[in-house]
Amino acid sequence: MAQKTNDFAPKKVPKQARSRATFDAIVEACARLLVERGYRALTTNHIAETAGVSIGSLYEYFGDKDVVVYEVVRRTAVGFSEDAARPVSTLQGVPVAAGVRAWLGALLEAIRSREPLMRAIAADVPAHLRDPHIREAWERHLAIARAAYRLAGDQVREDRAEEVSFLVVTLVDAALTRLVLDPPPDVDEATVLDELGTRVIDWVAPRR
Repeated sequence: MAQKTNDFAPKKVPKQARSRATFDAIVEACARLLVERGYRALTTNHIAETAGVSIGSLYEYFGDKDVVVYEVVRRTAVGFSEDAARPVSTLQGVPVAAGVRAWLGALLEAIRSREPLMRAIAADVPAHLRDPHIREAWERHLAIARAAYRLAGDQVREDRAEEVSFLVVTLVDAALTRLVLDPPPDVDEATVLDELGTRVIDWVAPRR
């Protein structure tokens, strides 16, 4: 039977500053250990020791290591979405070509700044802990792209806006993630960004 999302919810979410600090230290320690050791070598004892808390404190908030890992993946995905959304509010009135290239740059930086952890998550974390957050991040990214599309007004094509947004986000997410986490040999990053930007601009430009 498939596990439900709430199977991996923390036992409780802290409200006081000291408790939040403990909770955050546990999650951050787990993130570091995922990069250093990988999921399979990770234990709750390792996490507690690295966080500088007792194992009892860890179990006060988290039922097992999977609940901590689930929170790490959730935070990583949400942080990526927030970074991806940040440029959108500055794009109103900006020419589409400049806006697209600024957006691609922001997305690339959002992935690159999380590269070791994203690589560890992709390589070793089980799908049932990873995939719900990847799907939610993709849905948030699609919503961001649609918001940017609306801001662009008559600078973008009016027909097939939903379909074009879907294609753009699917292409861009896959290409940039592969470029950072598993780059093919002899592929120049700047050239990839230039070509990707050109394709996206062509897709969204009004049909003449």
